[in-house]
Amino acid sequence: MTEDTPEFTDILAITSKMGCGSSMDSFDEPKTVVVFGATGLLGGSVARALLNDPFKFRVRCVTRKKNSDKARELAELGAVIVNANLDDTKSLEKALANADAMFLTTHFWEEKNKQKEIVQGLNAIDAAVSCGVSHIIFNGSENVKKLIGRDCNHLDSKFSIEEYIREVGLNYTILRLPFWYENFYTVFKPYKLKYGVYALALPLEDGALDCMAVEDVGECVYDILCKPRLYYGKTLGLCADRLSLANVVDIFNKHFDTMKFKDPKMKIRDYENFKFSGAKDLAAMFEFYKDGTCVRDIKLTKKLNSRIKSFDKWMDENKDYVEEAIRVDEELDQA
Repeated sequence: MTEDTPEFTDILAITSKMGCGSSMDSFDEPKTVVVFGATGLLGGSVARALLNDPFKFRVRCVTRKKNSDKARELAELGAVIVNANLDDTKSLEKALANADAMFLTTHFWEEKNKQKEIVQGLNAIDAAVSCGVSHIIFNGSENVKKLIGRDCNHLDSKFSIEEYIREVGLNYTILRLPFWYENFYTVFKPYKLKYGVYALALPLEDGALDCMAVEDVGECVYDILCKPRLYYGKTLGLCADRLSLANVVDIFNKHFDTMKFKDPKMKIRDYENFKFSGAKDLAAMFEFYKDGTCVRDIKLTKKLNSRIKSFDKWMDENKDYVEEAIRVDEELDQA
């Protein structure tokens, strides 16, 4: 479905009878939840978890590309796909019309512009206020610059958005997420040292890494939306596993018989000197992890989602994705 279909019109007609800011405490009829970033890893996890329970939730997925393959897959699962842009407040108000709740995640890395990410987040919040949305769940962060004394743009931007959410007077729940397992086949995939030997280049400096599968976040959001009053005004630090880099290396070596993985003993100061855009921000993120002020709660996370995966279990189920990422990199190197 899209916003132009009769089904979408029917949904608006039904939800309008509930009134703006309708109660999220009961499920006499399904609640409408608008999910931003639904064609990405995090938003997609949330959308799929909610779509699994159509008796409780109607899911409206926001995208700029409603004809993309990922948008079509969500539509086939029952989502209403709406076209909106975080730079366009009017399109956001249309997407949020008569919605009960909003899951918001914003993106720094697309343009690597902290101020633009902040403005986009504020646009979505202003639209939610205008439409009378009852509950905002936001993927936020600590004020890293204040904690460690250095800029970490992709996290500090989210803290600025958090502050605004607290000011506007809507019910909110802030999620603070850890390192994602999925990073091991995307941003932080192993790199080749020599034939059959690969390095895991995380500058942890003997510290521990809080982490979880992004797919497991969706079930946590589902639980929060089933019992929203328990989580109004709360900031929740999620985590499924806590690992040293030695632990990570051991798990890689356990699951890959034909490859050897090593810890290159990388320092944060070495990482920030890499020449790629964003290296300093990522180095600051690892310093924040090392600092000990990043608080994530495994017990709380298990309360929200009793089926969260350990890294070992996740690797057992996802090693093919990691192997494919390594293979693609090697083919590019040979091209």
